[in-house]
Amino acid sequence: MYNEEVTGNLRKLQLIELNIIHVFQKICTEEKLRYFMIGGTMLGAIRHKGFIPWDDDVDFGMPREDYDRLITLLTDGKRLPENYGFLNYKTSADYLRYFSRIVDKRVLVYNDSGNEEITEQAWIDIFPLDGMPNIPAVRFLHYTDLMATRMRFHLSCFDKMVNMNRPGRPLYQNLIIGFTKKTHLGTKADSKKILDGIDRKLKRYKWRGSTTAANVFGAYAYKEIVSKDIWGSKPCFYQFEDTMLPGPKKFDAFLSNFYGAYLIPPSEDHKDKHNIRKIEFLQTPGDSPKGCDAAGTVPKEETAQ
Repeated sequence: MYNEEVTGNLRKLQLIELNIIHVFQKICTEEKLRYFMIGGTMLGAIRHKGFIPWDDDVDFGMPREDYDRLITLLTDGKRLPENYGFLNYKTSADYLRYFSRIVDKRVLVYNDSGNEEITEQAWIDIFPLDGMPNIPAVRFLHYTDLMATRMRFHLSCFDKMVNMNRPGRPLYQNLIIGFTKKTHLGTKADSKKILDGIDRKLKRYKWRGSTTAANVFGAYAYKEIVSKDIWGSKPCFYQFEDTMLPGPKKFDAFLSNFYGAYLIPPSEDHKDKHNIRKIEFLQTPGDSPKGCDAAGTVPKEETAQ
C-alpha cells in the first residue's frame, strides 16, 4: 500500500511520466524508430485508456536494432529537453539495470521495494525486444541459459534491485529470494560484467528473421517469449491519456498471456506496484513540473486534439 502522501501525489507523478512519453514519442517519430507499449502500460491503454490508477511507471519495448539506435541518439543527452536524462548501464556509472530509462531529474522517487531504499528520478522504462531461435528446442535452451544468467545478475545486486514485495511471483523465485537473504550467495559478483555477458547472448539472434521475440528482462519469465505475429507488421495505435501510442496488434492474445482475465481489476493485495515511500518534486515555490499545473492537471492547450 502507498502511504497517504504518495497516494495524493501519484496522479501528479503519472502526468510527469506522460510528459516523458511525449518526448520519447517525438524522438521515435522523427527517427522512424519502432516502439510498443508493453506490460502495465499496454494493459492500462486497453482497460483504462491511460495509466492504471495505481501504476507508478511506464514500459515500452523496441526491436533490438531500434533500441540500439535510440541509445546512440540519446547517450550524449543533446536530443533531450533540459532537466531530462538518459540512463543505460554502459554509459551511466551508477545505473544497474539492463534496460534503459528516460528520466525527469526534477522528480525524486524514494523506492523502498528492496532491502535497501534507493532514490530514483521519475522514469519511463525502455526494453529491447530480441529475436529468439526458430527451432523450439534450441529456443528453450537459449532462453533457459539467459534466465540463469539473469538470475546471477539479480543476485549480484540483490539488496538494491530485487523487488521483495512483487505479487504473483512463482514459488521458485520466492525460494531463491529466501535462500539468498540467508546466505548472500552470489551477491558480491560484478553486476556490469554479467550484464555484458547477457548483452552478447541477446544479440546472437536478430529480430528480422525470427518467428518469436522476447523481453528477457520482463517480469514473466518464459511467457515473455511472444510470437512476432502478435506485434504485427505495421503499427497499431491505442489511446493512452491525451495521445495515441503503438502497441501489439493482437492485444487480446498479448494481454491474456501475461494477465489472464485482464479486464477484471485485481484485488488490492495483487496490485503490482513499487513500495514508494515518498515522491519529491524539486522545483522553485510556485513552479509546476512541465506539462501539469500544481494540482497535476494537464492544461487544455497541451492536450492532444
